[in-house]
Amino acid sequence: MNVSQALVVTLRRATARQPQVQRILQTCPVPCEIHDAVDGKLLADDELQRWVEPRLHSPSYPFPLNVGEVGCFLSHRGIWQRIVDEGWEQTLVVEDDIELEPGFEESLAFASDHAKPGDYVQFQVRPFSSPHRVMAQQSKWSLLCPDVIPLRTSAQLVTRLAAEKLLDASEQIDRPVDAFIQMRWVTGVRVVVMQPSCVHEVSANLGGSTIGGGKKRPVADRVKREVLRPIYRFQIATRSRRDAA
Repeated sequence: MNVSQALVVTLRRATARQPQVQRILQTCPVPCEIHDAVDGKLLADDELQRWVEPRLHSPSYPFPLNVGEVGCFLSHRGIWQRIVDEGWEQTLVVEDDIELEPGFEESLAFASDHAKPGDYVQFQVRPFSSPHRVMAQQSKWSLLCPDVIPLRTSAQLVTRLAAEKLLDASEQIDRPVDAFIQMRWVTGVRVVVMQPSCVHEVSANLGGSTIGGGKKRPVADRVKREVLRPIYRFQIATRSRRDAA
């Protein structure tokens, strides 16, 4: 296994999640430490304006970013910068609401052994059955290249070259980090999915997401999102399949 380091992303104010953070630190099969997340609620308005540029990429993201989404993106940018600065060739990055299952060490080792420089390997917490190409396979382990890259940043193996490319492509942002990762035509990064991941989410046991804006959206806004979300996902899927062909 070539993994240099593991990082657990967590907000300092998310004290209810600290027992789970400690559990991850104890069960992770490689050296692991905490990476303090950027708290979007503490970002000044001029800092938000410096980073956010709506409708920057195509397809356009149809919703404004909330401060939690900006903080989450900047947290991952901080990790990518740290990977580059430290010269870590492969870094495991996990969020603080996941559980590492039995078999994760083998899953990580397979991903590490078969990932190429520039790859970004997702360990999904949801079942993955979308169209894909098989990049490597042995026994029950598979590394898959999806036509449409799944959302979520629960757990991933980030190579140094991928971190460099992601930094270069995100000097300004217009959508959440997982939606940005989907756009390989923007990032130039090959995203592959490890199966089985041997990772599952325990967010519901920890009080739910820390990224949401914290306020209930008006009915009109919720209806608008229900209309625009499938349109945006169709646009992403269409562009992704064209790029994968």
